Amino acid sequence: MEKVANGVHAIGGYVNAFLVDGDEGVVLIDTGLPKKEGLIENGLAAIGRSPSDIVAILVTHSHVDHIGGAAEIKAASGASLYASHRDTKAIEGAAPIPAPPMMKGPMKVMLRLMPKPTPVAVDHSISEVDDSSLPGDLTAVDTPGHTPGHTSFLLARDGGILFVGDAAANKRGTVVPGFPNAGGGPLVAESIRHIGEFEFDVAVFGHSDPITQNASAAFRAFSG
Repeated sequence: MEKVANGVHAIGGYVNAFLVDGDEGVVLIDTGLPKKEGLIENGLAAIGRSPSDIVAILVTHSHVDHIGGAAEIKAASGASLYASHRDTKAIEGAAPIPAPPMMKGPMKVMLRLMPKPTPVAVDHSISEVDDSSLPGDLTAVDTPGHTPGHTSFLLARDGGILFVGDAAANKRGTVVPGFPNAGGGPLVAESIRHIGEFEFDVAVFGHSDPITQNASAAFRAFSG
């Protein structure tokens, strides 16, 4: 586990999940692959917390590597689950999970071999214009492209921390669409440029290292 900002910790693996520790409890952002809840539990223990301290679970989108542990962690914690309006049905099992833009070739085979997530009820379907139910220091940023309802989250702490999910990636300090968005088209680029309209010092990503200084400027420098 890595501390990326004040009270914000990254739990690594195939995909990053994040713990946001605060006075009211812990907010978990993304939940990793199925049957990997132990990584979350170990991360909580490392900061003196347990699953019962989780007060909210936020998922950036409906892919298995981001919602795989959601049902189990929600059951263990009693926390409310938040996700975008447009990805809610897929998370709840009422619609197919949308394929990522790079779903082709060897990657298509690998994704089909991944374990399936347990469907789980979304307590709060949110969007950028309807996010008042989120914990008080977090706001939603609509970033469709990787999935129709992909959502990033902005934390008002230490100059701003943006949880990018799979909307983009960090390549040696430069913001790029990243391999999950290969062939994603103009909507991916539009979402990256939209992120650059916000101010934040740190950006953390689903599949790459964080940008820890002047992160919003890195998004504004994106030229795709």
